[in-house]
Amino acid sequence: MKGALSAVSLKLKSEKRRSPFILRLILFAVFVVVAAHLVSMQFEIAKKKSELNEINSNLEAVMVSNEQLKRYYAEENRKEYIEQIARDQLDYSYSDETVYYFIPK
Repeated sequence: MKGALSAVSLKLKSEKRRSPFILRLILFAVFVVVAAHLVSMQFEIAKKKSELNEINSNLEAVMVSNEQLKRYYAEENRKEYIEQIARDQLDYSYSDETVYYFIPK
């Protein structure tokens, strides 16, 4: 009977030893998953910050263009605006004017 009790107590001791090992293994796995998720989030944050900077620079360009259009829209600058559009976008010029185009190499 004493031999059977020692076998049972030995079995209980080995189960007790496995429990902390399994618990540590599970905790380690959770730690690895959380760490991977944090790294992934950091990359995503960096990407979003880059996108935000690009959008802000585009916003600044649009704001400058908007201010320029507001100035041209004013009554005293309307003729100047029409002339600039005709020159820049439609390639118009005055009849007594010679236009030179510089083509970069």
